[in-house]
Amino acid sequence: MRKNVLNVIVFLFLAAGLFFLWRHAEENWMPKPVPQKDPAEKMAEELQKQADEQAKRQAEEEEKRKLLAATGGGLAVGTELPKPKPPEPPKAPVLTVAGVEPRVIHNAIVMGVFDAASRPTLIALGDGTFYNRVLLTTRGGGVQQVVLPKFGQADRLGREVKVRDKDGNPTTELLPLHLIPGIYHPRAKHLREDYQPPDLVAGPVANPVTLAEPCFTVFHYPTPDDNNPDPLLGETNWTVVSEKRPADGPHEVVFEKELGEPYFVKIRKTYTLARTDYHIGLHVGIEKLKVPGAAKGKGQLKYQLSGPRGLPIEGEWYTSTYRVAIVGWRERNGTLRRQYEDAASIGSKRGGEKARREDNTFHYMAVANQFFASAVAIDYSADEAKKSHPWSYVRATTELPLDKKQDPQMPNFDDITVRAASETIDLEPGQSATHRYFIYNGPAKVGLLKLLPKVEIDGQKVPAVREELVDQYKDTMMMSTITDFRSDTAIGRFASFIFWTDLVIAMTNLMHILLAAIHSVLGSWAGSWALSIVMLTVCVRLVLMYPSRKQTAMSMKMMEVQKRLQPEFEKLQEKYKDDFNSYNREKTRLMMANGANPFAMAGGCLLLFAQMPVMMGLYFCLQESIFFRLDSFLWIDNLAAPDMLKWWTEQIPYVSTPDDIGSFIYLGPYFNLLPLLAVGLMLYQQSKMMPPATDPQAEQQRMMMKLMMIMMAVFFYKVAAGLALYFIVSTAWAIIERQLIPKPVIDTSSPAPAAAAAGSKLSPTGPVGGKMTTEEALAAAKAKNKGFLTRLREALQAKMEEMQRQADEQAKRQIRNDRPGEGPSPPPGASGPQPDNRRDKKNRRRKK
Repeated sequence: MRKNVLNVIVFLFLAAGLFFLWRHAEENWMPKPVPQKDPAEKMAEELQKQADEQAKRQAEEEEKRKLLAATGGGLAVGTELPKPKPPEPPKAPVLTVAGVEPRVIHNAIVMGVFDAASRPTLIALGDGTFYNRVLLTTRGGGVQQVVLPKFGQADRLGREVKVRDKDGNPTTELLPLHLIPGIYHPRAKHLREDYQPPDLVAGPVANPVTLAEPCFTVFHYPTPDDNNPDPLLGETNWTVVSEKRPADGPHEVVFEKELGEPYFVKIRKTYTLARTDYHIGLHVGIEKLKVPGAAKGKGQLKYQLSGPRGLPIEGEWYTSTYRVAIVGWRERNGTLRRQYEDAASIGSKRGGEKARREDNTFHYMAVANQFFASAVAIDYSADEAKKSHPWSYVRATTELPLDKKQDPQMPNFDDITVRAASETIDLEPGQSATHRYFIYNGPAKVGLLKLLPKVEIDGQKVPAVREELVDQYKDTMMMSTITDFRSDTAIGRFASFIFWTDLVIAMTNLMHILLAAIHSVLGSWAGSWALSIVMLTVCVRLVLMYPSRKQTAMSMKMMEVQKRLQPEFEKLQEKYKDDFNSYNREKTRLMMANGANPFAMAGGCLLLFAQMPVMMGLYFCLQESIFFRLDSFLWIDNLAAPDMLKWWTEQIPYVSTPDDIGSFIYLGPYFNLLPLLAVGLMLYQQSKMMPPATDPQAEQQRMMMKLMMIMMAVFFYKVAAGLALYFIVSTAWAIIERQLIPKPVIDTSSPAPAAAAAGSKLSPTGPVGGKMTTEEALAAAKAKNKGFLTRLREALQAKMEEMQRQADEQAKRQIRNDRPGEGPSPPPGASGPQPDNRRDKKNRRRKK
C-alpha cells in the first residue's frame, strides 16, 4: 500500500516536470508571433501621421506663394500677378491600416476627425447627487459614459482607486465607479499599471478618436429579411430636440433622426433619469411621416438596439467572473429561463447563440461582471406595452475586430455586448409606435438595493431606493435571475431538479440579510463587515452545536476503541495477511462488538453536508456582495478579494506572470496569508480527529487525505478574504469544542464484547425455558427508555451484523464449492475436457 502512495507522488512530480518542460519549450524554443499594435492605436497613429503630412504640405505651399509674391514684386513692378488658387479643403483620406476593421476607420471619419462640425457633443444627464451620472452623445443618440457615484472604482488588482490631483498624486477621495467608461483603453499586460479612467465632460469632443463606440444605439436593417443592420443611425449625429433639468424632478434629453425613402420615418429617443433611480428610462418612438410616397407595406422598418460595452474587470488575477452576457425571458407556461454566455465562448464563436422569442416573453438583456451589471429591460407597465413584444431575438456579440483573432491565453478579457433585433414595424402614415425600456446600471444582485443604508430626508430615515422599484427590477423585469438562477451545466440541472439550487439561493439571500442585520447592530466601526462575518460564523456554529458535539464524541470514542484494540488488529492482520476482505470483515466485527459504531465517521460527513448550504450561501454572498467589496480589515484592503499581504512580483514563472492568468498553477502576484492559515488549521483538526492507522490501507488513506489538503491549499489560495475568515473561525471553533469534550471512558471489564464477538444471542425473555434475571430485566427496561437516535443506531448496527453474518456464510459456501473433487462427477464414458473448478476458470480469464 505504501508503495502505491509513492507511485502516486512520483507520477505527480513527473507530470509537473513535463508540464514545466513543455511551457519552457513553448516560450523559448518555438517561434513566437510578432506582436501587433492595437488596431485603435495604429488607426490613431495613421490618422495623425496623414494629418501632419497634410498640414506640412499646406505650409510648404503657403511658403512658396509668399516667396513668389515677394520675388515678383521686385522684378515686375506695375504688373499684376495671377491670384493663387485657394487651397482645397482637406478631404478625409481612404485609410487602409493593417489590422483595423474598415468600419472602425469609417467611424473615425464619421466622428469628425477631419471635420470639426460633425464631431459629437456630450450631454450630461444627472449630476453627482444622482445614483447614476450619465453622459449622452449626439453620435447615434447613445450613451457614452455611466458613472455610479455611490460606489468606488476598483483596479485590476482589486484595490480601490483614489482621485488624483493636478500633479498626479493620489488624494483621500475615492474615484466613483465608471461602469461604462466611454473611452477606448486596451487591456495592459502589467497588472500593477495604475490606470485611472478619465471623467469625460459635457460639450463638443476635441479628439473623438479616443472615444469608445457609444452604447444603446439604434441601427436599422435595409430590409426585414437582412441579417446585418445598416450602421448609419448609430454612426451619424442626431439632433437634440429638447433638454430638461428641473431641480426637483427627473432630467430629460430628446434626440431625433429621420430616415428617408423608402422608410419615411422619424425616430425619437427620449432619455429620462430620476435622482434615486438606478435606471435610465429610454423610449424609442417611431412615427411614419405624412409625405408623398409613404404608405403602409412600403419601407417596413426593423431596428437593432445595442447594449452596454466596456464594463471593467475587477481583480482580474483572482476573479472567476469576467464579463458575461445574460438574456432573461419567461416561457409561455410562466417558467423563468436564462441564457448565460461568457466572453471566452462568445469570442471563440464570433458571437453567441440567438435567443428567439417564439412563444416566449423577453424581459432583459445584460452584460455583467462579478459585482455589477448593465441591462436593457423591457418596460411592460404601460397598457399599450402589455400586448406588444418588441424583440424578435437577442444575441450576444464580441467587440473584437473582424480581422483580429481571440487571444488564446486570455480569452476572458474580450469585450462583449448584447444586441436585440426588433419585430418588423409597419405603420400607416401619421401612425406611431413606442417601445419603452429601462437601462439598469447597478449591482448585479438587484435585491441588495433594499439593504443599502437608509438616507435621511426631512428628518426621517427612508430606504435609499424605493422598495416597489426594487421589486419591479427583481420580479416584474425578472432581473433577479442575473444571479439567482441555476447553472446551465448538467450538474446544475440535476441540482435544480432535487431543489438543491433553490436551497442554496435561499441560504445566500438569508446570508445577505443576516450580515446586513449584524452590521447594522455593530454600526460603522472599522472592520465591522469582517466582525459581522465572525458573528455570523459563531451563530452558525451555535445552531450546529448539538450534532457537532455528538459527532465529535463518537469520533473520540472510536479512536479510543481502536487504540485499545490495536493488539487484536495486529493479530488479525497476521492471520489474514493474504485475504484483505476477511481481515476487513473481522476487524469491523471486532470494533462493533466493542461499541465502536462504524457510522461515527460518517457523522462528520453528515455534519459537513449540513453546513454545505451555509458555506455555499456565504461563498456566493461574498462573490456578489457590494458591501464586502473594497471594505478593509487589518491589512486586508478588500474582503471580497484575497488578503494580498505581500507583493511577490510578477516574475515567478508559471506562478505570477500575467501571461499565465487562468492556468492551473497560477497563484497571482501576491502572497496571501489567510488561505494558508485556514488550510493549516484544517490539517491540524484532521490529525486530531482521524483515528490512528491500524493497517497499511488506513495509512494510505491518511496520506491521501494530506495530499488532498495540500491540493486544496492551491485551489483555495485565491479565495476571498471574508470566506477564508469564515473557515478560520469555524475550524478554530471545532478545535476548541473538541478540547472541551471529556475523554470517553471505555469499560474493559464487561463480558458483553466477548459475547458479541462470539456471535452469541440472548432470548428477549432470558434463557430459553427459564425466567429473566434481574440484570436482564434492568437491561430490557433501559432499552425501552432509549432515545430514537440510539434505537436507530442500534438497529442499524444489528442490521450490519446480520449482513456480515450472511456474507460469512456465503463465503463459506463458496469455499466449499471451489474445492477440487467435490463437484458432481462426470457421467461414465464421457469424453472431452473435464469441468474445472471456478478458481481455475477465473485464473484462465485473467491470463487472457
